[in-house]
Amino acid sequence: MKLKNKRRVIIGLAGLGLLLLYFIRTYSSLVFLFVTVGVLFLFHYIDQVYNFEFPLKYYIYLFLIIVFGSILGPGEPFVLYYRWVLYDKLLHLFSPILLSAIIFYILDRLDITLKWKFLLTVSVVMSILGVFEIGEFLGDYFFNYELQGVYLYDFIQRTKYEKFLEPHLDTMLDLIFGFAGCIVYVIYKWMHLGIKSLFFKK
Repeated sequence: MKLKNKRRVIIGLAGLGLLLLYFIRTYSSLVFLFVTVGVLFLFHYIDQVYNFEFPLKYYIYLFLIIVFGSILGPGEPFVLYYRWVLYDKLLHLFSPILLSAIIFYILDRLDITLKWKFLLTVSVVMSILGVFEIGEFLGDYFFNYELQGVYLYDFIQRTKYEKFLEPHLDTMLDLIFGFAGCIVYVIYKWMHLGIKSLFFKK
């Protein structure tokens, strides 16, 4: 995709975020929105510096990962983390699928066999998930953010009133669901390449 078009996509996604913010109008969502736009521009910068030439769909993948993880999840008035106890686990399943697609696209340029590309993709994605889980632990340990664990929320009293999953169990399930997401992508990509090579032999 041309540089001008990629910039238009980023500006368009940022504008979509601003439109979403107009209807939300909360401080927490404003912070998450700036994070979203910042990450998109950083992704675009890395794309240009290392000449990855990411297609448009990978920008959308990253946008979806951030929006569902940082705006719709913890941000008011959605706070889906506390409205639906399965939201966090589904997020840890589907986000690694999209992230694996981005990582595989980068690794596909390497002159290595397909099995090593798959292995490195899973390793990199799981490492990223591990860093996030470490960040949650440190946030809980030093600042008592209660990022680990799954809680139900009383929206009238505005307090967490029930711990649905203990922190250590929540962390392990996050990693298990994340690993499952990686495997789903690997199976999909393996089947896709197999079918492609079957019908489009040189």
